[in-house]
Amino acid sequence: MTWQAATAVMLQERLGLERFATAQMYYSLVGRGLEYEFQSFAEYHDVGILVWSPLAGGFLTGKYGRGNPGPAGSRFADAGQFVPFDREMGYRVVDALKEVAARHGASPARVAIAWLLGRPRVSSVIIAARKAEQLEDNIRAVDLELTDDDIRSLDTASDPGVPYPKWMVLQLDTAEDPRAKILHPERYADGGRWRDLRGTRWSG
Repeated sequence: MTWQAATAVMLQERLGLERFATAQMYYSLVGRGLEYEFQSFAEYHDVGILVWSPLAGGFLTGKYGRGNPGPAGSRFADAGQFVPFDREMGYRVVDALKEVAARHGASPARVAIAWLLGRPRVSSVIIAARKAEQLEDNIRAVDLELTDDDIRSLDTASDPGVPYPKWMVLQLDTAEDPRAKILHPERYADGGRWRDLRGTRWSG
C-alpha cells in the first residue's frame, strides 16, 4: 500500500494535481504495522494520519482480559475480533494501559487514545461510543499528558518487533548516517529498540 501511495503522490506532483493531505489508516497499541513503512512515507511527504479504530474494536477499553474475553452485549463480544492481533500480546498491552491509567486517574481507553495522539504524523482519531459518557471520556484524551515512563511502558508492551527490511534500514541509518540520530534523537535514547543490531543473532 505504501508504494501505491508514493506512486500516487509522484503522479500528483508530475501532473500538477492537489496532493494528498491525510490518510485514513488503522493504528492502535495492538496494531502498529503502519510504523514500518507508511509512517515514514507520511513524514517525508507531509501527509497526516487519521486513525480509525483507535481502540481495536473496543479491546483497549480495558474491559477484556484473560479471564474475561468479552462481556455479553459489548461490541467486541458481538462482532468478534474486529481487527487481527495477537491476543496474548493484547492482554499485556491492556495490563500496561491499566497501570498507566491508574497513575493518571483515567480510563485505559483515554490512555490508548492519548498515546496515539502523540505518535508521529497522527493528526486526529475517529472515535465511536454507545454512551455519552464513553464519548466524553474519549474526547478528554486530548488533555491527557503521558510521561516518558508512561510511553516507554506502553511502547514496550506493544512492541511487535521490527521486520525485514526495516531493521536493516534502521541499522544502516544508525551505523552510517548521522542524520537519523540528529533528526530523531529520542529513538536512540538509552539504546532503545533502534540500536545498531549488526552481528546480533536473529530468532525470527
